[in-house]
Amino acid sequence: MKIRKAERADVPTIAKIHVDAWIETYRGLVPDTYLDRLTYKKREALWTENIQSSNIILAEDEEGTAGFATWHYSSTYGIYDAELSSLYIRQRFQRRGAGKALLSFILHDLQEKGHQKMRVKVLSVNPACRFYEAMGGERVEEVTITIDGKRLKETIYLWTLTEESMS
Repeated sequence: MKIRKAERADVPTIAKIHVDAWIETYRGLVPDTYLDRLTYKKREALWTENIQSSNIILAEDEEGTAGFATWHYSSTYGIYDAELSSLYIRQRFQRRGAGKALLSFILHDLQEKGHQKMRVKVLSVNPACRFYEAMGGERVEEVTITIDGKRLKETIYLWTLTEESMS
């Protein structure tokens, strides 16, 4: 699996993966009213803006783009100084190493830049929670959010970035 920085030309692919992943993962778990409003066009507008200011990487192999991830550095996250803001893998590429490659790249980038703690917030009903736990994420908190009037639990995972945790 090859990891590379996203470019402007990747925006349509990123938007498609983003929308498809939400619909495939959350249909029946979050309100259909929310999912039905997701469109490639709207997500292309979002990612056209984000490509300018976000750290975005893609995972690719000979079959195409498997997925993407984004992360941010900040001191405004409380005890965390970085956040994994998205990690989406096309369904046909899941369980083939793309998620692991993306997350490993990000964790190494953060450690090299001197960051100490990264968080990710994940809907608790997301099957990817098992992935984050397998990748060393420590479940530290659960909060309640509301999506189109439905209250849902969100789990926060933490990675403490030390030499030992990265080996």
